[in-house]
Amino acid sequence: MRAPRRLLTWSLPAAAVLACGAYWTQLLHTQQQARERALVNAATRATHLADTLALQAETLLQSADFVLSTVGAQWGGDRQPLPPLPYPAGAVLQLGVLDAKGRLQPMDGGTAPGAIDGLPASAPGLAVGAPARAPVAGAVSFTRPLPGHGQVLLTLSPGYLTGLLRRLQPTRGDLLLLVRSDGVAVARSDGLVEPLPFAVAPLFERAPRAGEVTSQSWPPEEGRRILGWQRTAGATPLLALAAVDEAGVLRGVQAEQAAVRYRAAVGSAALLALAGAFSLLARRRQRRRAAAQRPAAPAPMATATRPAKHPDSASTPA
Repeated sequence: MRAPRRLLTWSLPAAAVLACGAYWTQLLHTQQQARERALVNAATRATHLADTLALQAETLLQSADFVLSTVGAQWGGDRQPLPPLPYPAGAVLQLGVLDAKGRLQPMDGGTAPGAIDGLPASAPGLAVGAPARAPVAGAVSFTRPLPGHGQVLLTLSPGYLTGLLRRLQPTRGDLLLLVRSDGVAVARSDGLVEPLPFAVAPLFERAPRAGEVTSQSWPPEEGRRILGWQRTAGATPLLALAAVDEAGVLRGVQAEQAAVRYRAAVGSAALLALAGAFSLLARRRQRRRAAAQRPAAPAPMATATRPAKHPDSASTPA
């Protein structure tokens, strides 16, 4: 009976350890799957944002092309008043014809200094300039050739373009950009236009490809971002780029998982402590029971000894 009882004493702590090990293995596996699902959802969101932004960019290009074509058609004849422009008040900074000397002739007459920065190579249709410093820092110009006169110029304020991207409501830490094929960022949702730290030409070559994303360190000190992209249709290509903050996506999931692991650690420690205490009490009870059942040792038997004779009582010879 001692062997089964001793086995029972050790089986409870062993079972508790195995149960905790199995629970933690399953917990960590489940949490890893949750992190992977969060990244997959972020990639899906980046792709959706890029597709939506590409549609917005196509509408922007079409409206700019319509305005420039209307101005060019009216320039050679009687300059009729322009129809209402498809832009809010304050969005249009410059509108007119830019001659070969860089002078802008607005629709209402007169001349003014023109501002075009970083136009790509001359094209027969619509072209998008890089963000300029004048008349407002970050302003973006659209041009269309006007044979015999120069180029029709439309300059939009950076606030209008930034607001166009912000209306898509990206979460905090996400970025939306419109990028030219040479890597120049035309507009950015946070208003800071700067050179991209990676080449966009491969993305132009691979787009459009629905559902494709990549992960890129950008900027390096802010960790990795999940990039989704889509190219606009038409003769004037722009790349709609959505950058989702990978750390921001995982921050909430990791915080929740850390709380779950803390509660699991407390529960596991309590379970192991109870199992250890029960095992200790069981062993003590077994030792007391074994001591009670052990037979008592026999008392030692006394040996008979002769009484020593007193010297005075010794008999003398007669």
